[in-house]
Amino acid sequence: MSQRDDLPPDDRQPQDGRSRFERPTPRPPQRPAGNQPHPGTVRRRPEDRPPRPEPPVERPRDDQPSQERPRQDRPYNDRPRGDRPYAGGGRGDGPPSRDRARTDRPILTSHQPPPRREDRPRRDERQAPPPDVVSGLHAVEALLRWQPKRVQALYLWASDARVRARLQELAQAAHVRVETEPPRGFEHEQGNPQGVAVRVTPFEYADLERVMPLEGPADGTLIVCLDSITDPRNLGAILRSAAFFRVTAVVIPQDRSAEVTPLVERIAEGGAASVPVVQVVNLARTLGSLRDRGIEVVGTALDGATGDLRTYKWARATALVLGAEGSGIRPLVRKNCDQLVTLAGPEQMPSLNVSAFATLTMAMVRASQPAPA
Repeated sequence: MSQRDDLPPDDRQPQDGRSRFERPTPRPPQRPAGNQPHPGTVRRRPEDRPPRPEPPVERPRDDQPSQERPRQDRPYNDRPRGDRPYAGGGRGDGPPSRDRARTDRPILTSHQPPPRREDRPRRDERQAPPPDVVSGLHAVEALLRWQPKRVQALYLWASDARVRARLQELAQAAHVRVETEPPRGFEHEQGNPQGVAVRVTPFEYADLERVMPLEGPADGTLIVCLDSITDPRNLGAILRSAAFFRVTAVVIPQDRSAEVTPLVERIAEGGAASVPVVQVVNLARTLGSLRDRGIEVVGTALDGATGDLRTYKWARATALVLGAEGSGIRPLVRKNCDQLVTLAGPEQMPSLNVSAFATLTMAMVRASQPAPA
């Protein structure tokens, strides 16, 4: 037996003596030229063709289940493989895809606005609060007590019966009319849940000659002078602290300074109504006038100070000068100061906010000199 029967037919020695590498390669049948059909092709007539199936009826999107599969283009570490949870052999054995559409939520398109409450207007349709309305319980109560001539109307829509009774009594004593509806711009105001506001006249600044007479200051006089404090919130916070420590007056320049507005009065929580606020044209000249009346002017600075705030001996009548957080007090104002004090802090936090520093300084002054009776 010259040939092995256990070999495949292709590996056996052919009968004609040629090897499998010398045998001719069979060629596929050539397509006939022209429009002649390929041999073995059967053409069907149009009437013999099966009818075309009807397209499926699309169901609503809320009822149609998502046909998406888990994403296969995730990073390698995010795919469930090996001993990871949900690892399996099939393509759909993994966890639900994060990109799979949720059918239990309403579908929002670019031309449909998000759902909103019907009784609440859009933000761009709301009216801004009037510039002559002060809100806040403590600010309103202080205005009715200390400056009732400025109050034109009291808007009282609070739900607290005790608040309504107390403010109605103050309004009756000051002969101020009371309205139970909120003013324009406060119908949907979320920042005033107390339900109290007053309409006032423009703020009236005090006169320095009346606050500080020429015959000399009394013991415990403390005047806070603010230089270049342009943030109304810092001004309101300083006025609130000044009312707490019974400051004699607060002096602000006419230029490069925030003015007393309804926002400042609301943040001051009544401090703007109980502490005299003086607005001057030239702060440096005003400091010179205070020095002539026997008041020691002490400025605060981060550099070039000669004293420490913790150990400084305060005079019986002091004018405290505070500057902006970045630039500090201006050079001309600095020249009119008798002393410069500083409060050294750590390297990672060398300074404080001006309102916090003012509160701390006023507390140190009142610790050494009590307020006048």
